[in-house]
Amino acid sequence: MVVILVSTAVVWLPVGREKIYENYDGPYYVAVARSWYNKEILGRNFSFPIPLEYYAAHFPLYPALINAISAFGLNRLQAMLAVNLAATAAAAMVIYKVVEVQKWGNPLWVALAWLFVWPRMWAVRVVGSPETLFVLWIIASLYFFQKRKFWQAAIFGSLAVSTKSPGILLFPAYILWWGENFMKTKKWEGKIYPILLIPAALAAVFGLFWLRTGDFWAYFHSGDNIHLQLLPFKVFDSSQSWVGNFWLEDVLWIYFIGALGIYHAFKKSRVWGWWGAVFFVSILFVSHRDISRYSLPLVPIVLVGLSELLNRKEVRLTLLLFLIPAYLYTVNFVSHNFFPISDWGPFL
Repeated sequence: MVVILVSTAVVWLPVGREKIYENYDGPYYVAVARSWYNKEILGRNFSFPIPLEYYAAHFPLYPALINAISAFGLNRLQAMLAVNLAATAAAAMVIYKVVEVQKWGNPLWVALAWLFVWPRMWAVRVVGSPETLFVLWIIASLYFFQKRKFWQAAIFGSLAVSTKSPGILLFPAYILWWGENFMKTKKWEGKIYPILLIPAALAAVFGLFWLRTGDFWAYFHSGDNIHLQLLPFKVFDSSQSWVGNFWLEDVLWIYFIGALGIYHAFKKSRVWGWWGAVFFVSILFVSHRDISRYSLPLVPIVLVGLSELLNRKEVRLTLLLFLIPAYLYTVNFVSHNFFPISDWGPFL
């Protein structure tokens, strides 16, 4: 926890409180927390240059937690950051516990690597963002599923899909594990049925959209935000609206490291490997410049797969030196990834 607080403070101090609050997509989630998708409230109080339908792209669990924390005396912007910090700490502890129990390497170094190695992670965990919360639910679900505690896995999977839409990918990952297990053992794992809660949770989110907006399919009508294409690797078409750039070497490295980590994760856990494979394949169909952020749920899988590397002294030394450019990247990114807010009243 000390590492998380210090690494957060050293970003907050040079960037400033207002820019931290203004970073994407935190204010959108605060707007949802205030309005619960009510278009009249959104239109009257928030002047973002986006259609009101766009808010349905932001799933409800993070806003619900913002409201819950704000009930203890914090305003919603402070609660937005508090939820993210708490989720970061909880996810780091769960990663530590999983690696320790499964004997997949040095748990402390794997947890520290999760906090710092993927550059975007440092950036998203110090602002308003649901990414760490999403990762927390995913790894908790995978942990319990591997232990064949299917109800707990389903509950955490339901929390994941209530936080971000890609949580639904846990369902096909678990089904693929189930099918592979049957092919190996010729026995049906009948106790797996609680995972039906995962698609049921997605249906519940859509039901909430219907109650609040009158449109069950509001998520799919929220505008150009899904970014999935019929063909893979469309990210390398710079004419795509959310790409617009041909400097994309980093995307190739993400694909390479992701595939390598998933390959080795399969050798340690079929459950973790299947989740990594399903999510990785979905990333190949995303046409968005920000593949680094989209791939964040893959990072624990990659670290599990390549955890033995963290036992080597030269790798640890390199990672420690890596903190310097990672920090500079984070401060620079957070300093520019924001939109100015002139009226703070509706956010409090």
